[in-house]
Parts: sequence; C-alpha cells; structure tokens
Amino acid sequence: MPDFWVIGPIAWDLAMYVDHLPHSGHFVQASESAERPGGTGANVATALSQAGARVHMVGYVGADAAGQKMTATLTAAGVDIDHVQVLDGHTSSVVLLIEPNGERTILGIHPDLLHDITIPTAAVAPGDIVYFAAWRDVFAPAAQAMAAAGAVVTSVPPGTVPAMRYLIGSRNEFTVIPEDSTAIVTAGASGVTVHSAGGTDHFPAVPTDAVDATGAGDAFAAGLLWAIGGERPLVEGVQLGLSWAAATVRVKSSVPTETPQACPPSL
Repeated sequence: MPDFWVIGPIAWDLAMYVDHLPHSGHFVQASESAERPGGTGANVATALSQAGARVHMVGYVGADAAGQKMTATLTAAGVDIDHVQVLDGHTSSVVLLIEPNGERTILGIHPDLLHDITIPTAAVAPGDIVYFAAWRDVFAPAAQAMAAAGAVVTSVPPGTVPAMRYLIGSRNEFTVIPEDSTAIVTAGASGVTVHSAGGTDHFPAVPTDAVDATGAGDAFAAGLLWAIGGERPLVEGVQLGLSWAAATVRVKSSVPTETPQACPPSL
C-alpha cells in the first residue's frame, strides 16, 4: 500500500442539533451541542489512518488551543503531522446546524488561510496517493509537479484537470464534467455517479439510518482512495466508499469513526 498525502482543512467544529433551521430573525433552541474535531482534510486523513494506511496530513492550524487539540487528535489517530503548519491567525472553525434527518448546514467562522500553506512536493514518492480535500488555484504547480513525479493525484473539483487522475466531489461542486479525468459525483442518499472514458455508471447509496451527515463525503472519498491505493477496480472503490459513508452518518461525529469495521477483509 502506498503512502497517502491529504491536503486540506483541519478544523474545530461546534455541532448543534436543531429541530429545524432558523428563519431570518427567529430563534431556534438546539437540543444538543458538542465541540469536536473536523475539517475535510482531517476527516479523510483520519479515516484512512484508522483503516491502516500511512497518512501524511498537509494543512494548517493556528497558534491556539483549537490547533493544539487538532494536532493531538491527528497524532492519536496515527496521522503524520510533520507537514501541518502553524500559521498566524485562528485554527479553522465551523458551526454545524444538524437537522433530525441528519442534513447539516455549515457556517464558517475564521478566515481561510489554506492558500498560505507550503506543499512538500519533493517528499511525495512515485505511486503515492495525493488527495486535495479542498482546492485553491495556487495549488496547481504542486499538483502538476507531483503528478509528473509519478504520484496519483486526486482532488475535489475543480482541481487541475491535466494533473488529476480522479475528481471526487458532490454534484454541487461540479460546474462541468471534465473529459480528461474520471469524475466521481456524490449525491447523498441518491448515491454516486461515475463519469469516465468508458461511459457513465450509477451506484445507489447503502441504506442506513442517518443521524449526522457531517463527514459522509469525506468517508466516501477515503474509502475510494483506500481502494485506489490497493490497486482495486474503481467499482470496488466506489462501493467501499459508499459503505464507509453509510457507517459514518449513523453516528454523531464530524470525523469518520467506523471505517475500519466497514472495510471488507479483501481490501
């Protein structure tokens, strides 16, 4: 199994469970709330590490208590944090409003500093799997360099198509379906559609009782990446990702917590 490099947000979340979203000017009482680790990059890295992969996290935290909590959390999960940079400013933080059906609405709190990070392109070896859990245009040279060096480079949309082997994201993130890479489009309970040179294929979601959809897309991406790293067929990666996502939405957490149990022994 190759090493995995996850580039993206590391965040400290405040989850609030509500009966419904507030209308403008109205008050809504949360039935439950919790502070917890999150961030799309940290979520994917944690899921892969829990499954037994060697994972390097590339991102940033602030010089604050939330940053210390997140680096400790990643380290405890077995994720390498040598390339997590401490920047002036706050650790990324969001408020999650989670409805009874598990759907969540996200409010960002602090300015995004992801474009200021340094990506360690020289440390990535041929065959390693690189995943941009968030995309900034400033990442393009690094993505191209890692792809040219033999890494398998993947990203959320829009990515840099010439460098990207796979684009993985929700249907809201795709403005167009690229022709030069495989696009894996997630649609929550409606499943996943794969667009590739061989055509278009749809995969239904795994039935489950959702209580918190936070991290579902990240768990899907991690399962797919795990299968890609194991040189499994793409269809198996999609199915594994769907099973990891289904396991994730059954629990109240931002970081996927049940991915190893959802991982077939053959993978």
